[in-house]
Amino acid sequence: MRIAIISFFHTESSLCLAKYLAKQGHVVDYYFVANLLHDRRGTSGFEYPKAKRTLGNHQLSREEAPEIIDYMEGLPVRIFLSRIVHHDRYPWLNKMLMRLNMLQVKHRHYDAINIVGQISWIMEAHRVLKDENLIHTFHELGSHDGPLQPKPIVQAAISDGSKVILHSAATYQRFLTIPGADPAKTTMIPFGKFETLPLYVKHQEVALPFKDLSKPLLLFYGYILPYKGLDVLAEAMKQLQSDWDKFNLVIAGNGSDPTLPFFQSLPNAHVINRFLSNDEMMNLIRQSSIILLPYHTASQTGIIPTCTLYGKPFIATRVGAFPESLRDGYNGLLVDPNDPVAFAEAMHRVITDASLLATLSEGASQYGNGDAFDWEQIAEKTIKFFK
Repeated sequence: MRIAIISFFHTESSLCLAKYLAKQGHVVDYYFVANLLHDRRGTSGFEYPKAKRTLGNHQLSREEAPEIIDYMEGLPVRIFLSRIVHHDRYPWLNKMLMRLNMLQVKHRHYDAINIVGQISWIMEAHRVLKDENLIHTFHELGSHDGPLQPKPIVQAAISDGSKVILHSAATYQRFLTIPGADPAKTTMIPFGKFETLPLYVKHQEVALPFKDLSKPLLLFYGYILPYKGLDVLAEAMKQLQSDWDKFNLVIAGNGSDPTLPFFQSLPNAHVINRFLSNDEMMNLIRQSSIILLPYHTASQTGIIPTCTLYGKPFIATRVGAFPESLRDGYNGLLVDPNDPVAFAEAMHRVITDASLLATLSEGASQYGNGDAFDWEQIAEKTIKFFK
């Protein structure tokens, strides 16, 4: 098959998919929709530091993006930047540019076109390509809290009969509650480990203020939002006061939460309340012992396929896709949501039982090897659905 993947973010998963589709003999053109203005020359797991600053669809050379071109070496994959001016500015100009870029994609007569993401600019791509063999991949359908109010692009995909890929059984079941959603045109295919992230890591340690770095390091990271359960973690920490001298805790990420002053006051905690670069994030993960996911709600998360690159296990709540990705006692510990006592007990177990932590770490290192999160199996399922 000749396949186009058009990515609006989510490059960590969609670039890996492009590679493994190509490894099965398919020809893949990968388009990343990028800003011309205020371009950071890359995004998570994909950097193009020397790319020409031109509008339209521009194929990247090895000189422009050496790491990702080397990652695809020997495979029938071409990488394009699909440039617009800016995602949030000059709407009419961007609408025209997006349409021109997508018409070029349309005129290349692909056997399947996979649009990845759910931001507003996808709508223009959908309008141009909806009569093709179009497959949408949605990471999110709408807000996490309250009744589902689907994003406009989700409604458009349903109305126009596009195929839809969702990454977890939980999200799949939620999608099917939307009026008009067609099970025959919908499937659940997870994503695997984010293999492109380590391509850009400089292996520099993030300095931490702890006197004893040999203690287990527990890490909560990512954009800080209320649904991610820092309030649960704060209450769990209060339950563990007698254990504070046995472990260190890092809270890292931009955003706000009323519990942050509490964490900042703890003798064994360090708060990094700002945006983290990819390099900082990956190095914090490497230094950690276990990752904390005390979420109230979730769909799926990129944290699991990121941290398992380094064999890091998890303490997580049974929400969203977490029970699908994590096996209790194998690569993590699962507890009921909104239960700080149970979360504290799980934390106590890993900080006081080195053999348990070693077992969970070994399980985490096997994530994506011959299981449902193996990219080879994911590519096979994806091709069957495309056809």
